Formats: sequence, structure tokens, C-alpha cells
Amino acid sequence: MARRSIVLEERKQIKIFTNPVRQEMIRLLRLSEVPLTAKDLADRLYLSPAAVQHHLKKLEEIGVVEVDHHARAGDMEVTYYRDADVEVQLQMGRNDGFQGEREALAANLVDGAFRRFLAAAQQHNENEISEYGAMLSGVLHLSPEDRRILMEQVGQFLRSHDTAKAENLEHWEYVILAYRA
Repeated sequence: MARRSIVLEERKQIKIFTNPVRQEMIRLLRLSEVPLTAKDLADRLYLSPAAVQHHLKKLEEIGVVEVDHHARAGDMEVTYYRDADVEVQLQMGRNDGFQGEREALAANLVDGAFRRFLAAAQQHNENEISEYGAMLSGVLHLSPEDRRILMEQVGQFLRSHDTAKAENLEHWEYVILAYRA
């Protein structure tokens, strides 16, 4: 089944999504094998649960985070959140006055993944690093059909492995950037 796509078209949506704290919350929800509460996220982000709850409501408003379930904890009802199964389209080439925000978000996503890659690489010696991270760069020479097949296969593989499960022992973060040169 194809993932639902969200196109960020309005300034309000873009501002909600590009907030760095919210980006980290989305990342933590994607890494988690179980849904998380506002308190779970607050503890990891060193924020108040009320602040996290505010951010979660904003992310829920644009459809990138959703309620998984509610549970009772003593006399309180607790809400558990998960990353929504959506693909967010930034529409990088769109000329609508929000291009700067889109470019800043893309740069932050790439830079954040790169910094976390470097931190992981520094924890291992060079003989082990291939088991903990990889960085590839180059040029491919593809026919239009080869490009279509490559993008389809990569997309299908990523979609089939993008949900954390208890049996998954390794979590791999990625950024794939490819363009027609």
C-alpha cells in the first residue's frame, strides 16, 4: 500500500514542520519501537511535558504525528503518540515564497544526519565502521528506465523497513540525495 503524501503548501504548515524541536521529536518517534507519551519525549529532550504536548498537537494538526492510543496511569489518562505513516513532500523546486524555509529544512536534515553519522563513526575503529555507517558518493550513468527502476526499488525497500519493530535489532538513519546532473 502506498503511503499517504502530505504536501507542505501553507506558511503555517511549513513553520510547524521546520521547527528544530519538532524535527527531533519526529526523529525520536521514528526510532522508537513503541508509541511514546509527551513525558517520554520530554525526558529525552529535556523539555517540560506541557511544551512537548504543545509541539505534538501542532505536528498532529499537519498530519505527521498521530495518537496511537490512550491509557490510564493512576487517575490520569495518558496519550501515546506515533509517527504517522506519511511521506512529507517538500516540493523543493516550487517557487512560492517559501523556498528559503524548504532549503533550510533540507539543509538541517542533511546536516543533522551527517553530524550523527560522525558521532557514530567516532565511537568505532576503522575496521568496525562499515557495520555502523556508510557514506557513498559518486555518479551513476542511467537510462530513464534504469532511473525509474532504481528509484522504485530504493523507495520500496525503504518503505518496507521504515517501521521500528521489536525484532529489529539495528536502527539505521539515512539521507539519500540524488539528482540529474
